Amino acid sequence: MIKNILTVIIMLISLCGYAQKIKIDKGEIKLDEKIIGFIEGKKPIFKIYNLDKSYAVIAELKNVPNADSMTLPWIEFKNEATGKTNELDFKSRKFSAFNYDRSIIYELLDRNYISTDGLNPESIENFINGESTGISAKRLGVQNDVENANILADTYELGIDDNGVIYSIKAKNLDPNDKAIGYIKMTSPSNNGELKYEIADLDGKLIATWFAKAGMISGYDKFLNQELITYDNKVFKAAFDNRGNPIGYKMSKDITAMNIARVLVGNGYSLGSQYSGKGK
Repeated sequence: MIKNILTVIIMLISLCGYAQKIKIDKGEIKLDEKIIGFIEGKKPIFKIYNLDKSYAVIAELKNVPNADSMTLPWIEFKNEATGKTNELDFKSRKFSAFNYDRSIIYELLDRNYISTDGLNPESIENFINGESTGISAKRLGVQNDVENANILADTYELGIDDNGVIYSIKAKNLDPNDKAIGYIKMTSPSNNGELKYEIADLDGKLIATWFAKAGMISGYDKFLNQELITYDNKVFKAAFDNRGNPIGYKMSKDITAMNIARVLVGNGYSLGSQYSGKGK
């Protein structure tokens, strides 16, 4: 047992020894205090040079219009001479919203586009001239879907009362004055210690579950962060917002609850009751 513990300790020490730290100081890119290149510019556009400045690549941060604060940008790399580009998502665990220049370098490091020997022009150019990753097309397409969902949600004129009843002018109940279409319940904390919401239709069928952070659902292999998952395993973003309840708590003032309801109806989950002809 002692031998096994010592082996684990030695392995951890070895791994720590290989940890590489990026530092940017007055335009110098340093990897474990060794200068490996240079960077200039400021958010959103940076120009990255190799050691003798015979090669450079442009790195520009991109994002969809009106993206929420939790949405990371992506990076467009560009050969200034040819105008050709390709894109990368931020994947590094060392990403920092306060140091985009350093975060970009960590992305290059993780993909071996930069090392202790500096930039790797051949690898970078192969990437730029290779098959498009299509990140901007995908992100902008998703943004269009979000905008269309918002437009549809507006037509429902949703409301939520303090008991968690969701109302809409599109309700199709036997009583024309009854505008209820579903229910929303908040649990804090849930089983994982984080905030959770559950949305049901008028028949009590669970339509979707929303998690603030690190939510897990059987049959879905990713964490859910400010996302809801529906009964048919579709996942949608819905932003957390606690501004509606600065003092005390009322469900009718809960902006997060309204965001969740809007995302659901905007994506075709109209709630209601199957017994009144209301489909989901």
